[in-house]
Amino acid sequence: MRLRVAFCSAVLIFLSVPSLRAAAQDQQPTASPSTASTSLVYADFERTENGRPVSARGGLIQLYGYEESHTHKSTFTGQEGADPPAPELVRIKKDDPNHAMKFDYSLRAPNQWAGVTVEIHGLPDVDGRLAPEDVSGYKTLSLQVYATGIQILRVETISGETGKDTTMQYPQKTFKVLPGFNTYKMPLTAFAQPAWVKDTRVDPKNILRKLTSIKLTAFCDQCELNQQGTVIVDNVVFEK
Repeated sequence: MRLRVAFCSAVLIFLSVPSLRAAAQDQQPTASPSTASTSLVYADFERTENGRPVSARGGLIQLYGYEESHTHKSTFTGQEGADPPAPELVRIKKDDPNHAMKFDYSLRAPNQWAGVTVEIHGLPDVDGRLAPEDVSGYKTLSLQVYATGIQILRVETISGETGKDTTMQYPQKTFKVLPGFNTYKMPLTAFAQPAWVKDTRVDPKNILRKLTSIKLTAFCDQCELNQQGTVIVDNVVFEK
């Protein structure tokens, strides 16, 4: 079920004015939640390390694009100068200390498929490899999203050693973007690989038992027209 969150026009005006945006200051580490907790805050975008945003427990957050036609490359804009690329941190309201992440994207046509992805590692990488964790005890994934220029976004649950693993189609869920800043709740049982995947089928529960990251993608398939817009995300949370 999707829960609509009130979103006033002043928020949209504020987000459109660069001078009113503010990056978060470096935050103290957040303690890992108890195993008995009814929720796991995966990313609330209140923590930075080395001047760039990280997940609630210090995992890497990165941006990248992909496309079928390399002559029509997907592009994006996030935090200036970040390497690897990262989303920008913004304040939803001028006087509210809360932060969200933001990136702009551009998908160029013609393309059989194209997208811009933000990937959130739940935990810090260990020796260059993603660190797995078991989130199979949770029932839903919740996140707040504001998006323009596109009607559907895709969320994927990832279990792998490399953040840009394109050899596996992981369990995913698409959702329709409504106007404004809204909370979307997705049952974890709704995540599944695309039906066309035949040779590399996986049990979505096994992915959740060894989850390493979550991806959110602004995408298009059979892209016939250029598409561009903005995505803002806050409070990515697993809930029981």
